[in-house]
Amino acid sequence: MKKDNVEIFDETSIVTLYDDEQHPVDFYEIAGVEYNDKLYELLQPTEPMEGLEDNEVIIFEVQQGENEEESTFLPIGDEDLLNEVFAEYVKVVSDLDGGCDCCGCGDDCDCDDECEGETGECHCGHHHDHK
Repeated sequence: MKKDNVEIFDETSIVTLYDDEQHPVDFYEIAGVEYNDKLYELLQPTEPMEGLEDNEVIIFEVQQGENEEESTFLPIGDEDLLNEVFAEYVKVVSDLDGGCDCCGCGDDCDCDDECEGETGECHCGHHHDHK
């Protein structure tokens, strides 16, 4: 499913990457995000991975090769960029779900400390109407 600049992949979509020792590691492709004229993918390991919780994702920048089969997944070291790309994903997913789950408030947001003003923007970028 594609909406705006985010494509949500089928839950069976898997990509294989190789670690530093050239061992294959399988990941579920969660979503692709176009952000600032670049493509990023949110991946989740198919097997438990040291240092990651069960629901955490890893975000890579994707550089397309000459054909679609050849892509390079580059790690991102910029924490701000990671947060911005993830916020784009959360914004689209929360719009599709009809609410914001990022701050646990759903449609009835009352998180004044996290949202700005009467009709504010939560830290995830989702707009909430305060009542």
